[in-house]
Amino acid sequence: MTTIPNPSLVRTRRLARIARYATVLLLLALFAATHLPSKAIPYQFSAYDKAAHCLAYVAIALSALTSLDLAIGLLRPQHYFLVWLAGTLYGAFDEVTQIPVGRHCDPLDWMFDILGIVIGLILFRLLRPMFFRRVTRSLQ
Repeated sequence: MTTIPNPSLVRTRRLARIARYATVLLLLALFAATHLPSKAIPYQFSAYDKAAHCLAYVAIALSALTSLDLAIGLLRPQHYFLVWLAGTLYGAFDEVTQIPVGRHCDPLDWMFDILGIVIGLILFRLLRPMFFRRVTRSLQ
C-alpha cells in the first residue's frame, strides 16, 4: 500500500531546505566579500563597516534559526546557544583568515558580528510566533 505524503509536511521540508541553502549562500557571500584583497588603505574606523557586519550576522542568525525551526520544530534554548556559538566562532574565523589576503583583522568587527547574532536571536524569538502562525495558516 502506498502512503500519500502530507502536503503540509512536504511544504515544510521544502521551506527548510530553502532556508538551509539561504544560510549557506549567505555564509559564502560573506566569506567572499570579506576576503577580497583590499587596497593598501590604512585602517580607519567606519560606522558603515560596523553596521554592515552587524546586519550580515543578523541575516545569518535569522536564516539559520529559520532553517533549524522548520527542520526540527520548536527550538529550545540549546539551539539558540548553538547558533550563537557557531556564528561567534565563524566570525572569529572570518576575521583571522582576512590577514593572508592583506586585510585587517579587527576585533571590533568581530564584536559587531556577535552583536548581529544576538540581535538575530532576539528578533527570531520575538517574531517567530507571528511568522509561523502565517506559515501554518497557509499550509492548511
